Amino acid sequence: MNAYSDRLLLDARNDTLQLEQIAVADLDRNIGGYLEPNWRTRRMVDAWGRYVAGNGKTDEAEYLNMRAAFSETRGRSNKVFSDVLATHTRKTAYDLSDTLFKSYVAAPAEKGDAAVTTLSGEDDMVQAADAWTNVIHGASRHLEVYGWWKSRVLAPETLVKALKAKVEAQMVREHGDDLQTAYEGKPGAKLQIKMNSNHAAMIEEMYQLAADPLLLSIVQKYMGVPPIFNTPVAFLNSFAKARNDKALSDVAQLYHHDMHRLGFVKVFIYLTDVGPGSGPHTLVRGTHRKRPDHLWADGRHNDVAIAEAGLMGDEVRITGKAGTVFLVDTSCLHKGSHPDTEARLMAQVQYTNSLFGKPTAAAEHKIEAAATSKVAAVHEAAALVRKYAGRAGVRFMQNYI
Repeated sequence: MNAYSDRLLLDARNDTLQLEQIAVADLDRNIGGYLEPNWRTRRMVDAWGRYVAGNGKTDEAEYLNMRAAFSETRGRSNKVFSDVLATHTRKTAYDLSDTLFKSYVAAPAEKGDAAVTTLSGEDDMVQAADAWTNVIHGASRHLEVYGWWKSRVLAPETLVKALKAKVEAQMVREHGDDLQTAYEGKPGAKLQIKMNSNHAAMIEEMYQLAADPLLLSIVQKYMGVPPIFNTPVAFLNSFAKARNDKALSDVAQLYHHDMHRLGFVKVFIYLTDVGPGSGPHTLVRGTHRKRPDHLWADGRHNDVAIAEAGLMGDEVRITGKAGTVFLVDTSCLHKGSHPDTEARLMAQVQYTNSLFGKPTAAAEHKIEAAATSKVAAVHEAAALVRKYAGRAGVRFMQNYI
């Protein structure tokens, strides 16, 4: 019944991927003018070209080269590649009337339209601006300068409760009694219970949140391209005592930067109340743009290294009630703080500008898998992909087609 529509989805996915060839050709001609000569960035251009020609196939060696180039160029390689891609990619207009965060902007009683605010330009001319435009601009600017933005409006309680229940139920299926032991912080409890990403991709509330037009508009403004849904996951972090730095490193509770794609922003949602003792998400603001040379190295850094670099004054700990939503460019130095008094449950989705980078598992291509599978869960996942490709665009669902 879906063969024709699925064929269109597959063709559209390949078309969006082929558009990256324009960016590749630009970089191939001009890489020497965009970046200081660097063997790894030249290799990145060639690898990206092979990725496009191979319909989205890449390998671990090229992914690791991208990570190394990021460190060697102090982030410039991914920034330049992302900027070039943005130059050649058409933007999407999202319908903000459907946002989960409607109360962000109070609507006038008569018209029902978003309120109008004023913005002062560089020439001091005052211009009228739709209030949503102001919110999007401000959030994007906060991401640009500091590397993060937190919504002052909580996600709807119904969504939060449904997502929490589904995450916990799946964690019990995957980890059994370890979930409750971790919640209680008992001696010997696992420091982290992580939900399998393939199972997270079966939860509609993950898509519902990530496809929100306000969040998509903010991330598009920041990255310069309509975002792609990537790597949904959920974590429970226990307040059981950590034995050493290695134990903290294993659960991402030492400072590090992420680097799976060219450009990316993660949306996080707290599913439990998170205070100072609950292991708030922690970052060093502005380090996606600037940091001491040695802290560009790929790997983990403990608090002592951050303090010795003089960066502790820029540390930000994001707290909030269940339903708190925030965006982070996790190429900045960040970590999950280790909880002291109570566990923290949260979910996240990565938005990315391209799937070039870390190889994508074949199991992620839900539409392709549904063509040959008789497993009900595969077809349920494909139905979600079709639904949100219709709502937010084929590009948004590109990873799962």
